[in-house]
Amino acid sequence: MSTEFPEIKWIESADNPWGVRLLDLRPVTLGMISTSADPQCAENALSYAHDDGSSFVNMTPNSDRTVELSLRYRIEQPFAEGALFTPGCMEHKWAIFYRDGKILFVRSWTRELYAAADVKISGDELEITRIKGDLVDRNEDAEYKRRVVDYMIRSHALDLVYPVPLTSADEPPNYTAMWCFQGFGNRALVATAEKIPYQVPEQALRTWGIGGSGDPVVG
Repeated sequence: MSTEFPEIKWIESADNPWGVRLLDLRPVTLGMISTSADPQCAENALSYAHDDGSSFVNMTPNSDRTVELSLRYRIEQPFAEGALFTPGCMEHKWAIFYRDGKILFVRSWTRELYAAADVKISGDELEITRIKGDLVDRNEDAEYKRRVVDYMIRSHALDLVYPVPLTSADEPPNYTAMWCFQGFGNRALVATAEKIPYQVPEQALRTWGIGGSGDPVVG
């Protein structure tokens, strides 16, 4: 059995819909299986089938740092409290819920609340206005945090293929692919350090009373 690391290639800006240079993570992120020596992690990762997010409402995010945002998304009515994304396998690293006027970002293996985002709903649109907590690194840059939040909403809650935001394109591709897999599992399909101009997605967010997840379609 070969132990060679899969080749990670670049996709040039002219060859993808975002017009930025992308690292194609799929040889790694769609081919790896997540395991843990801690049976509690495996139990946690598969514990969300009947979870509506209520158990995380009173938890404190992993940091007191608060960043102002303005990210807008269409919503499908009725937009009730519940799950925006729940993991269905070990390769799903996050659970996302809408509860008490906040979007909650939960690390699936540990069931820890990493961050909570304030939202404002007007008609058929939701705006994320502020987030407390860190998603990737302690004291992560505010603009980078905004990019990560947008990526997670698109790739998880909206079930879209969307580039993982990177802070730098200088790391070796193999390292970057593993970093993205550890952070975002098989939802990380491509990545870029370039900023993508923000546009409100055409797809609408919807909540699920209990559960609701799936795998993105790779074009």
